[in-house]
Amino acid sequence: MTTQELEQFLTEEVTFTFAKTMAAIPHSWICRKDWGEEKFFNAMNFINDNGYVEIFFNRPYVYYKIGEYKYWVATDRSGFEDRTAIINRAKV
Repeated sequence: MTTQELEQFLTEEVTFTFAKTMAAIPHSWICRKDWGEEKFFNAMNFINDNGYVEIFFNRPYVYYKIGEYKYWVATDRSGFEDRTAIINRAKV
């Protein structure tokens, strides 16, 4: 996946859902099971390979910035094999 393909996927092709249960930490998400497996997996890898690390609640996450948003991947213990993995988005 190229930078342009990632940006198109995350800014034009998907629809993010606001995380209502975490309204105090405003962000939105998309779930792997709802989008094309290969493209979602490639996006996860791109963020992981090209992003930067920030600590959130004492845990490191890899973020990737596009415009006024930062994106990061959240998985369960199975990591990138997690079929319910999500990509989060929050304003910078």
